[in-house]
Amino acid sequence: MKTFLFIVLALASFPSIDAHAFGKKPASPAPAPAPQPSPPPNNPSDKGCPSPGAVQAVDLSMPVDQKFLDAMKTLKVNTVIRYYDHTNETLPGKTLRAAEVDLLARNGFDLMVVFQHNNNSIASFTPARGTSDANRSLQLAAQFRQTQGSAIYFGVDGSWSSSTDLAKVKTYFENASPLVRGGGFKVGAYGSGFICTELLKSGLVDYCWLANAKGWPGYSSFYATNKWTMVQKVPQDCGGKNVDFNVVNPQIPDLGQFRP
Repeated sequence: MKTFLFIVLALASFPSIDAHAFGKKPASPAPAPAPQPSPPPNNPSDKGCPSPGAVQAVDLSMPVDQKFLDAMKTLKVNTVIRYYDHTNETLPGKTLRAAEVDLLARNGFDLMVVFQHNNNSIASFTPARGTSDANRSLQLAAQFRQTQGSAIYFGVDGSWSSSTDLAKVKTYFENASPLVRGGGFKVGAYGSGFICTELLKSGLVDYCWLANAKGWPGYSSFYATNKWTMVQKVPQDCGGKNVDFNVVNPQIPDLGQFRP
């Protein structure tokens, strides 16, 4: 008994016991965490993409391609808006192409069209231009098999609000709208809240698309009426192209779009 007690006390006096002394393998140290890959750099062409479902339509002044449409599908955009213009188009590639119409059809997108040719100048708003712009639009509508009953919009790209300027804009539509309607299409306008209010009130257009320029006259008051088909957002880079996204009015789901 004394011998046993002596051994116990002797062992207790050692500061530590090496596990190897008893033939045991020491516990392995925890492995170092695996290095995590760095996140890929942001694609500068996609820095302006909104959250999926936040917008329903997109307008752009350049041809669409499959990569772009794939990006729009991810965002749940269902309507693509492209331009009609004269043969001397104001930007290369601005006018809708037949290949785009086929591509949009294969991908299940709706298409909406807007005519614009230097419509950021009040000098463009003349009776003659109203007539020529309408006739060119009808020519393109026939070429691209635009569905009867859909709309052709016309851009009014300025902050004009004087009575003189308003009279010029109205004269333009007084010449354009009867031709477009006579061709079986509805008429839309893109512009300020003031222009939208006046053109809808006069019956010269069936739809109005509120431009993104909040500084143009009548923006807030027209927005509050809920008579807009769409509200345009500021330009963004997304899907490899510079675009404007648009929020569709849920109370007016018929924008004048068509399925090509």
